[in-house]
Amino acid sequence: MIEPNSKEALDLYAKIEDLIGVKDAAPKLYRHYFQIFEKLEFNSLIDIGCGRGDFLLELGNRYPQKEFFGIDKSPQMVQFAKENGVDANVLELKEINQKFDIATAVFDMVNYLTPQEFIGFFEDLKSVVKEGGYFIFDVNTEFGLSEVAVGNFISDSGDRFLAIESFYEGGVYESFFTLFERDKNCYKKEVQTIRQFHYSEEFFKMLGGWELSIKLPMKLYDLESYDKILYVLKKEC
Repeated sequence: MIEPNSKEALDLYAKIEDLIGVKDAAPKLYRHYFQIFEKLEFNSLIDIGCGRGDFLLELGNRYPQKEFFGIDKSPQMVQFAKENGVDANVLELKEINQKFDIATAVFDMVNYLTPQEFIGFFEDLKSVVKEGGYFIFDVNTEFGLSEVAVGNFISDSGDRFLAIESFYEGGVYESFFTLFERDKNCYKKEVQTIRQFHYSEEFFKMLGGWELSIKLPMKLYDLESYDKILYVLKKEC
């Protein structure tokens, strides 16, 4: 059995997210979500795996009269989100006692679910999405995981030095993170592993209680093949 990504690993990711270029790609990804929102009527939205809350901040600016809430497993991420003025908390889906018109999971959050977590996640999701509501999310394609994301990466900001080694095999993408962070006159070392899992369209078609409404392949990095797919699932009434 594959262990879920630990909170320690997710907290380390929170520390280094700004070093790996996620914010550079975010506006292009967000535009695809906004185009879908323009076609839907909704008053409330929960963002699952909200991270630093950048996506919710954008939504709040576009739709100031609507209700937005974020959850994340990483206390570090939620702290950043709250500092940015986002309504967020460290909660599991099963702990939410409110229903929303839309749930989102942005920047391949679903890929972080282990196969053991996958079905349970979508069952818990039913309890927070209203009947006829939507789950909108993006996942990395196999090309995105096996070709775009693999390899070695180094970033040095002066106070932080980051090295990442990434591999893909048999539907599993593994990233080994090593961070050296300046602490006064020395450096503190942290090492963590984060895994992502490839999920094809067939996984989402087999889910009970959800109808696949939209499938939108994307080239987030303008390469020869699609590296992401945005899906819209509608909760059956």
